[in-house]
Amino acid sequence: MLLQKTLHMSQSLAECKARLATIHSYRRQFLMVTKATVTSSKTVDFSFRGPLSFQGRTVLLAVDSESPDQFAFESVGGNIDLMGLVDFAEIRPNCTEVTLAAHYEIKNKLFAWLDRRFHFVDAILTSELRSIRAHFEGIAMPYLEPAPGLPMFEAAAA
Repeated sequence: MLLQKTLHMSQSLAECKARLATIHSYRRQFLMVTKATVTSSKTVDFSFRGPLSFQGRTVLLAVDSESPDQFAFESVGGNIDLMGLVDFAEIRPNCTEVTLAAHYEIKNKLFAWLDRRFHFVDAILTSELRSIRAHFEGIAMPYLEPAPGLPMFEAAAA
């Protein structure tokens, strides 16, 4: 499945790239991510939780890109095949547009069908990007929006 997300950051192009490249500074802002560990300069061990106890996990590798304003990645191992591109474009001096394009395939047939039906990976990615943006913009609380159609998969409150 192909996803494309765009967000605007209130930083210069160089500052935005530098801040987003250092995952250590904002990995605690992720709401659904259970692990985001940089294992080398070009490798990130990544996992997240989804509905019905789905645990997505993969190792992301940086891929050389022709443009200095693009960051390409692909996955190796795990239960999700993933490849993507992050593109940075300066709109004006303190406004950078960040576009994430990703193609992914969940290897488990049941969860792949559920994602095609309910788009839970899209909802998780949107929530995480909003949380990162809120962190960089200085908003105190991470933004969490319930995924449409997914409340039936959440645990009931006692």
